[in-house]
Amino acid sequence: MPTDGNKQPAGHPISFREIEGADVAGHGDLMEQIFRAEITGVVVHDALPQSLVERGLELLASDSLASAWCSPNAGMPGGEIRTIGDAATPTYTAFGGPTAERYTASTVTHAEVTETIFSDAKPTPHIRRILSGLFGGKPAGPSTFKDGTKWLPFNYRALDPGVQIYSHHDNHYGLQIYEDFDTELDRSRLLSWFITLQPAEQDGDLIVYGLWGSDPNPPMLPTRFLDTAALERDYLRKVVELRAGDMVIFDAGRHVHRVSPVGGARPRVTLGGFLTTDQAGSRVAFWS
Repeated sequence: MPTDGNKQPAGHPISFREIEGADVAGHGDLMEQIFRAEITGVVVHDALPQSLVERGLELLASDSLASAWCSPNAGMPGGEIRTIGDAATPTYTAFGGPTAERYTASTVTHAEVTETIFSDAKPTPHIRRILSGLFGGKPAGPSTFKDGTKWLPFNYRALDPGVQIYSHHDNHYGLQIYEDFDTELDRSRLLSWFITLQPAEQDGDLIVYGLWGSDPNPPMLPTRFLDTAALERDYLRKVVELRAGDMVIFDAGRHVHRVSPVGGARPRVTLGGFLTTDQAGSRVAFWS
């Protein structure tokens, strides 16, 4: 029998493709490959023009927008991410996810901040183009509530030095807020995506593991958090390296993943959200 030192890492295979933002139209099958678990994700280099990245970062870090940032994980040691705009996920201050009223209220602040930062040159058209290109040129756009109002297309996220995102997967369709989800959308699919505006000086990496959220007997701590030390020791893993302007789209609904603690003196700043398709496979819907 092999010794522990020769033990092969466990879990599902992990593979990422890397392409250039200008070339997405030539890779129209990549999103379906992710949905079918043939690959884990794709990194799109230069997904946003550097001028947008630099302008967004400058203003998001400005004193004038300091009051717009919220701390949905306030009180969570080492996990106090800052956001502008809610996400339809559990947080340390709302384990059941945001209420529809709170989420809707956050869309107002998000819209004001986005207008202040980008004016007419917003990120959403670039996001639409990339997601459409990776899904065979089919339409891509923000999801809608049952009453026709829009979900947030993305939210802004900042991890300050020392802050991390703990190991988790993103299949949160059971939260109450998803009762208002568009009924035409496919809840058996869920990918996560984000665009890096500013990487950490050190670490702050996306790390994806071979453990799926549906796998039996995952390694757990007494606190009911996933045991990251066990994941690092026992499972396949992939560190996804991203520079400013890069976009990653990956199978976060299946794969457990985390962001390692941010090192250095500056925050890691991103914008991002989630996506699925309609049940007919005719369009992509994205939201935060």
